[in-house]
Parts: sequence; C-alpha cells; structure tokens
Amino acid sequence: MPWCPVCRNEYREGIKVCADCHVELVDHLEDEDKQSAELDEMQETVGEEPAIYHAYQNSAVRAEDNRVSAYTLFFVGILGFALDLLVFTDVITLFHNNGTTKYLVCGVMGALFILFIVFGVVSMRASRVLLIQAQSEDSLMSELTKWCGDNLSAEQIDEGLFDEDMPEEQKYFKRTDRMKELINDKFMNLDQGFLEHFVDEYYQGMFEQE
Repeated sequence: MPWCPVCRNEYREGIKVCADCHVELVDHLEDEDKQSAELDEMQETVGEEPAIYHAYQNSAVRAEDNRVSAYTLFFVGILGFALDLLVFTDVITLFHNNGTTKYLVCGVMGALFILFIVFGVVSMRASRVLLIQAQSEDSLMSELTKWCGDNLSAEQIDEGLFDEDMPEEQKYFKRTDRMKELINDKFMNLDQGFLEHFVDEYYQGMFEQE
C-alpha cells in the first residue's frame, strides 16, 4: 500500500499523490531518523501542516476482541486458582512442609489469578457496551446510506468540481471531501473517523462500479 512521506497516511493502491500534502506517495516509509530529518523540509514545500487522519475502529470487531480476551482471562484465572487451591491443600504436593514459602507462593499466585478473573469481568462488560455501540453504528450507517441514496448522485457530486482531465486520484479526494461536507451539513456531531470510513465505503459503490 502507498504511503505519504509527510503526513504518513496510508492510501489505497492506484493513488499516486497525497490529497492533503500534494506530494508523491511512496511504497514504504523510510526509517524514523531519516524521515524526521526530511519532514520539516517537505512541509516547507507543502506550505501547511498535514491534515489529521481520523482513525476508525469498528465497535463490533472491538467487542469481539474484548469477548475473546474475557474468555481467555476467565479460563486462565479459574484454572490457575483451582490449581493453586490444590497445591495449598496438599492435594498436589509441591512443598514438603507447611512453611512460610508455601503460604507466600500460594497467596501471591492466588491473588494473581483472582486479578485475571477480575480483568475478565471488566473485558466482558466492555464487550457488552461495545455491542450496544455497534448496534447504534449499524443504525446510523443504514440511515446515512438511505439519505445518500435519496439525496446524492454521482452527477451531483461531480458537478463543477473538477476538470475532466484531472487525475483519478485527485478526483477521489475532491469527491470524498464534498460528500463529507454534504453529510456533515445534514448530520451534526458525527465521529469523523466513522464518517471517513462510511464515505470511503459508499464511494466505492457509487463511482468504482461505473
């Protein structure tokens, strides 16, 4: 995937120029030391600070990650605590006497496994919250899709926006900027990462299937 050497944004295959910095994209980012040394010089050429990229993380995916983490923590915590109890009650013999070492080791390990279980509970609760958020995002996604289908068309977006001989990657950025502007005018306080994700997905269905 191509990258912008100035703002370090990643782009899709086929795009050659960064829409924000107007510099050619590269296949790989350079080493940090060399990159930081050249960054100031390239920004002076651009004449402005690179735009902020709004990262988007799907709540359903995050919920699934938290759920898997919760089950893992539960399994390790419960199994470990059970083994710790077996050692403490001498069902499993690891210590030849009931000295301080046995009580100290079993106490520390028991507390550790209890923490695993607690973290599992926290992860499960976070997963449930994210599932609710994912449902809200799905509903908003459907609402945005319906509104765009009723109010936006490829012809309306392209009208007076660029010359026909403009490179395709520049058309992409101008189109998506207009789409985001129109959607923001209708839907207030949208998460910009979510909006950029939606516009990119909707763009593919509107223009790239022509």
